[in-house]
Order: sequence, then structure tokens, then C-alpha cells
Amino acid sequence: MQISSPRGASSSKNSKVDNSGEASTSHVFPVKSKKILIVQGDWEAGMSFLAQDLTEAGHEVHKVVLCFPDFIYKIRGIQTHVFRKPLADFELWLRELVSKENFDTFFLYNHYRPYNHIVWKLAEELNLGCFVFEQGLIRPNCVTVFNRENLPLPTLAKAWDKILSGELSPDTVETPPELSKVSTSAKLFRFGTNFALSRYTSLFFPNFVDQKELKFWHEVKSGLVFLWRMMEHSMDKEYHDIFAGELLQKYYAVPLQVHSDTQILRCSDFQSIEQFIMKVVTSFEHHAAPDTKLVFKVHPMDRGYKDYRDLLQGLDQRLGGGRILYVDRVSLPIFLKHSIGLVNVNSSVGISGLIHHVPVIALGTAVYNLEELTYQGELDSFWTEAKPPRRQRVKQFIDLLLQTNQSRGVLWQQCFDVPGRCKIKWVEPFQNEFFGPATNP
Repeated sequence: MQISSPRGASSSKNSKVDNSGEASTSHVFPVKSKKILIVQGDWEAGMSFLAQDLTEAGHEVHKVVLCFPDFIYKIRGIQTHVFRKPLADFELWLRELVSKENFDTFFLYNHYRPYNHIVWKLAEELNLGCFVFEQGLIRPNCVTVFNRENLPLPTLAKAWDKILSGELSPDTVETPPELSKVSTSAKLFRFGTNFALSRYTSLFFPNFVDQKELKFWHEVKSGLVFLWRMMEHSMDKEYHDIFAGELLQKYYAVPLQVHSDTQILRCSDFQSIEQFIMKVVTSFEHHAAPDTKLVFKVHPMDRGYKDYRDLLQGLDQRLGGGRILYVDRVSLPIFLKHSIGLVNVNSSVGISGLIHHVPVIALGTAVYNLEELTYQGELDSFWTEAKPPRRQRVKQFIDLLLQTNQSRGVLWQQCFDVPGRCKIKWVEPFQNEFFGPATNP
């Protein structure tokens, strides 16, 4: 997949798959300096390290300051532009800034966030480069990177057709030496610190809005509930023996997603997680074998916000009792590999299910919802007709992800022994365009 350079800049063609899914030859061109504006970054400020890496690579990097924690970019030597006005004034302000500074590239963390969504549309209008970063599809140690020219869904679908026809075979992408394990606690600490700082200093940025309406005391309450439920479910590991024993191949795994996730609200027909639960249980009730069970697992990031226990208990009583379980702190690999199959909307856990060789169905828009990977029929027939994917196909899909849009590493923690402050092995198209061909550490 070749990422085109904005304003005619030279770009590398080292990538194995171009935008249409065609294999490409290997040529190396010099990296052309870009003038980059980071708009709304990640809450953990990991993109500030990326900004430093890009500056050292010869690019000029600026950052829009939208809330007080964004000043970390200024502390780390990145030029900043402060925006304090209401969101309604942002587009005009941004147009004037781009015209004055001549930016040719935008960097965004999740293009659905309020300010970033404006930038995403403006970049298309002005024909400027626009790169999006998101939490990785391959968990826990990947970050997703894409732009308008290589949107994951169409790019992967075209390449997958080539793979199925035998015209394309993605190479294996090696994992770099590891420095540390990915720590959810580290992410939560950095998120919590920056969030608290933004709320304590909200007087200086009274008009700032985020993807979610994060209210300080609501978040404090949710944090306390999170800790209580985490301790309450500390013994959920007892299910590990149950999954491998009496429930072996007798239950369907249903991992729940965060209730406010844009993957639910924008990339599916469901209006809520509750609606998804109702659909799954209703279909299971009428079409699954009577000796099977449903096991719902709450998303860790939703632990302090949502509790579906009462809903599921009521539905279980409707089914006669003992057919629906609700778990929290269980090992995901154990949970998945002993199941009959996995039902989800479009979570990255679906990819984990494929890796563990269980049948998977995606009820929303998902990059992995492809022929010979997931079940392509209706949910009602999934319970009795779905088959596990071929291991070769799963490997080909993972290799395809790793050479098109999945970079090895995370923004909030230095995980791999590779050059740069981020310690991320960037996916080849991004690496070539912004840093030049990678060298082995």
C-alpha cells in the first residue's frame, strides 16, 4: 500500500502492497520535509514523542493546544498554537492558521473526535495530507496508522481479494526485540493524570470539548466504581478451570465493547450495547443448541461506567436460568480458545478470536469481516453452521495488517528496541514517507 505525499512530495514505494492491493516493487526515494500540524492528540500525550522524532528527521512540527495538558508539546520543544474559542469557531481559525503557516500535513488521533473531524473534512477540501492514529487492531502492542489514500476497509478488502485469488502473498513481518510488556496500568495512570490536569485547569480552556462528555466528578465516581468492581471480580479467574473443563466447547464468547466507542456509534447499526445484547440473546434463544451457554465479558475500560448484570440476569431467567454468564477479569486467551465461537460487533477481540482458531461473526463494520475469515451468514445460522477459519488465512491476514496499517508499539509506553523516542516500529509505508527505510536495531 503506497501512501501518497501531499502537494506532490516524493514518497517511498518500499511497501509490499499498494493502495489497490497490487504488489509493488522496491524503490527508495529521499524523504521530503513536511510541515505537520498535530491537532487533537491522544490523552496520554504519546504523540509528543512522535513530534520530537519527526523534528529530528527534518520535518517541521506544530501542535494545536486545546487544553492545558497539550502544553507538554511546548515543553518538549514543539511550536504550539493556542485555541480557546468555542468549537463552532474552530474551522475558520484553522483555515486562517493553515493559510498563514502553509501546513501540508495533519496528524490526528481518532478522526471522529470533535476538532479532528473538522480537520479530516478540511484536509480533503484543501487536498492536504492527513494521517490518523488509533489504538491498534492487534492487541496489545500495536498502533493503527492510515490516511485518506489508504483507508483500512477498502485497502484491506482489495488486497484480501488478491490473496484469495493467489495473486498476492504478504510477507511475514518480524517482531522487534521487546523492552517491556504493554501496561494497561501505565496507560490509565497517564490518562488519569492528564484528564485531571485538564479539569483542574478548565478555567483557562472553558470551551474545550472532547469525544466524550467527561465531567470531573462523574469520572471520579466512575474511577471508584472501577476499583470496587475490579476487586469484586478478582476471583473471576476461577472460570479458567470451568472454561477448560465442564464448559469446554459448550459456550459462545461475547466480548462487550465500550458503550461510547465510535465503532459502535458510527460503524454499526446498534444504538447501544444493550441493543446488541438483546439481539444476541434473542437469536441464541431460538436458534442455538439447548445445551450451550452465552458468556458475556465486560470491557475493562467500561467497568466503571456500565454494569449489565441486571439486564443479563433478567434475560437468563427468560431462557430458563443457567444459560447466560457475566464475567469480568478473566484471561482473554483462555476465554476465547475454549469457546464454540465468538459473537461481537466489530471489536479487535474478533481478531484475537481468529488467532485462537474459533468461528467469529461481526455484526458491525469490521476490517476483518472478510470471506474465509469470519462467518458470512446471518446470526441465526451462526450458532449451528459456523466453522473455524483456516490457520493459513488468519496468518495471511495478520501479515497483511502488519505491513499496511499496524505499527509495532504503543504511543503511551516505550515497548520495543527500535530507534526513536516512541520506540515504535512504524508500518513500512509510514516509516518510508516520514523517516526513510528502516534499519535493524
